[in-house]
Amino acid sequence: QDFYYPDNHPEMPGWFKGMQQILEEQGHTGLLAQCPGFKCEAEATSCCCRRILFNQPDFINQKSALQKLVESRGHICDFYPKYHCELNFIEIYWGAAKFKYQKSPSTKNIEEMEANVKQCLDEVPQLFILRFSNRAAQFVSAYYLGCTGKDLGYLQKTYKSHRMLPYNAVTLMRQSVHM
Repeated sequence: QDFYYPDNHPEMPGWFKGMQQILEEQGHTGLLAQCPGFKCEAEATSCCCRRILFNQPDFINQKSALQKLVESRGHICDFYPKYHCELNFIEIYWGAAKFKYQKSPSTKNIEEMEANVKQCLDEVPQLFILRFSNRAAQFVSAYYLGCTGKDLGYLQKTYKSHRMLPYNAVTLMRQSVHM
């Protein structure tokens, strides 16, 4: 399907057709651009133009520019799920550095600010970084074993010294909670 009007179009030669026109050409007419407040029903696939486009295979399988760049250089690009910074120990490390940065003196220019940021990053002890890594590994392990966010608090307290949770940790936890 052509996304642009032909050059001999009487009103908009060479212009982008837009979402509404493209979907009308596909047989989807009379739809809202989006559901009110972006609140589509959970299982709906064709309630509005936005949802129809969102569920198209070419949109779903589209790689981001960053992912294309990383993969073009021969690396694996692995993104963490949104809103799960506990899975990425670098986020926890960055949080510790930001805490130190808040206590640093005010800066007058960008060079001083960069120096402060680098100093704060260097001040986070390596032992803490390793602990952040272990903690993130515990979260990954717990999610893999089928835990919910509520379960994680209990498991974090119970298995403090373990990098990975024992395979039966979830079963043991659920037995002890229900007894």
